[in-house]
Amino acid sequence: MLIQRRLSRKPATVAVLAVILALVTVQPAQPGLLDSLLSTTTQLLTSVTGLLGKLSGDLLGIVNGPAEQQVHVIVQTYSAPDSGDLGLLQNLGGLLGTTYSSIPGYSATVSAGSIMNLASDSNVERISLDSPVKAHLDVAYRATRADLAAASSGWWGGGLTGKGVGIALVDTGVQLHPDFKRPIGSKPIVEVEIVGHETGLADYFGHGTHVAGILYGNGFASSDSLSFRTFKGLAPGAQLISIRALAPDGSGYTSDVIKGIDWAIKNAGTYNIRVLNLSLGHPVYESYRTDPLCRAVAAAVRKGIVVVVAAGNDGGVGTGFGTITSPGNAPSAITVGAMDDRNTVPLNDDVLGWYSSKGPSLVDFAVKPDLVAPGTWIVSARAVSSWLDTQHHELTLPIGVYKNDPAHATQDGAYYTLSGTSMAAPMVAGAAALMLQKDPTLNPATVKARLMKSAVKDSRMVFETGAGALDAYAAVNATGYAQSAPSPLAMAGSDGFVYLQDTAVLWGWSWPQGAIWGNAKGSAAGLALTPVPSSITSGSGAIWTGRGGAMATVDNPEVAGSGAIWTGNRSSLSSTSGTVTDDGAIWSGDGRSRM
Repeated sequence: MLIQRRLSRKPATVAVLAVILALVTVQPAQPGLLDSLLSTTTQLLTSVTGLLGKLSGDLLGIVNGPAEQQVHVIVQTYSAPDSGDLGLLQNLGGLLGTTYSSIPGYSATVSAGSIMNLASDSNVERISLDSPVKAHLDVAYRATRADLAAASSGWWGGGLTGKGVGIALVDTGVQLHPDFKRPIGSKPIVEVEIVGHETGLADYFGHGTHVAGILYGNGFASSDSLSFRTFKGLAPGAQLISIRALAPDGSGYTSDVIKGIDWAIKNAGTYNIRVLNLSLGHPVYESYRTDPLCRAVAAAVRKGIVVVVAAGNDGGVGTGFGTITSPGNAPSAITVGAMDDRNTVPLNDDVLGWYSSKGPSLVDFAVKPDLVAPGTWIVSARAVSSWLDTQHHELTLPIGVYKNDPAHATQDGAYYTLSGTSMAAPMVAGAAALMLQKDPTLNPATVKARLMKSAVKDSRMVFETGAGALDAYAAVNATGYAQSAPSPLAMAGSDGFVYLQDTAVLWGWSWPQGAIWGNAKGSAAGLALTPVPSSITSGSGAIWTGRGGAMATVDNPEVAGSGAIWTGNRSSLSSTSGTVTDDGAIWSGDGRSRM
């Protein structure tokens, strides 16, 4: 049993450093002592700087605050935490939360004053704040051509429903609903409790049930002889695994979401989990390379799970650019923005949802979202008496909206309408399930690449709509294979253009930028993109030149070799042509966009 105690002191290295600096101030006339003190000070500064480098940006202010403040953190370790690591945590008065398998590490509650000491553990790679996360169809069904996709034949000759594919939904839970009932003998919804202790299906907030309806609803409550509108999900034949990791108010902690992802990975074989939907997120505080939630997503993708993530609902903040939330900044994830289909099937009148977060992602400047799908005023399953149902009852559809039933026309129906990228993500996740039913051999990279290549192109900026709007029918009939499909990064060139990594080089030569992005035009729109240092654009062996310099695979370890991602003969960013024959020209071509 761990015993918690309060630490009222600052980290030891900081305290010693303060004493040394004081001695230097009061004893300036002793050169020998001064040299020794300065040497010690330099060593301590190096040590402190190294420890601070292990902390996420949002923790830096906390360690300088009240030492006794209790902080929820996620500690990532180089190897699985052992008794020594956990013993240090206990000695510092910390409380252990969960140890993870998708990423080596654990969650814990510690005092702010002990964080630097915890970082001194040689096995500790990174300490991040356990960031709070929040949960961010009839017309939409046809607008995405899901109706045509459902009618497509699988290898057995029948229609596509997602049958045999497990879809894990990490959310607020799922309430039993008429559209979730299945014939006797069918696989029931699997309920996993990360938070809460209920023994059956439950959703006190109402978000997860609505998302589940988009994924899995069969439209039963709106399919009788009186109904003139039917609201059904994209993959009603799939098996739904509801992993409740968010609280009754729709919020939660990153640590619980990672625990849910862990569960999905461990049980993927049992339930054939091929798709994971994350309609949630938190602001980006650090690189995806160190963000524990992004790393958990990457682990799931490596295990063969397609991870679909909502882009975020912060598009109305300022210009909206740079507001993609984590884990939507994970390059391996399929990040989905939201369109407003204006309640019509044709796409030519669609507009970007005013709330839909735009890219590029902060810190790394990944080109996100990857694509968009309907997300505004989406009709789906209602969780009766949930927080959303009671606090926003005006969103509940009366029965008369979808049934010719005069006697009950004004009574509450089985559906309500919600808007957000949370609603757009399951559109894409459902389409992925249809693709995997048709061809179970597809890997996550191929699913992502086909979804993006088949998306309906538009003239909007790549940071707004990515590769375009979801076309489920085109996606299930798409061809081509990719071994890796990370979202490209963007970089500003000194010539006034924004350059994107070339998808043909990143993913394979069958996925050229023109096919993925179309005639894409982008703009930094006031967002300060990372400048291109001259040291990496010229000179033998630099990142952009040579035939395999030392830095060739720093940012893309999955790709190596002469002419690959960061190598080739490219020595400048001056190309203004969409046709580039040099195999090392990564940031040019059809994906280039002027600032």
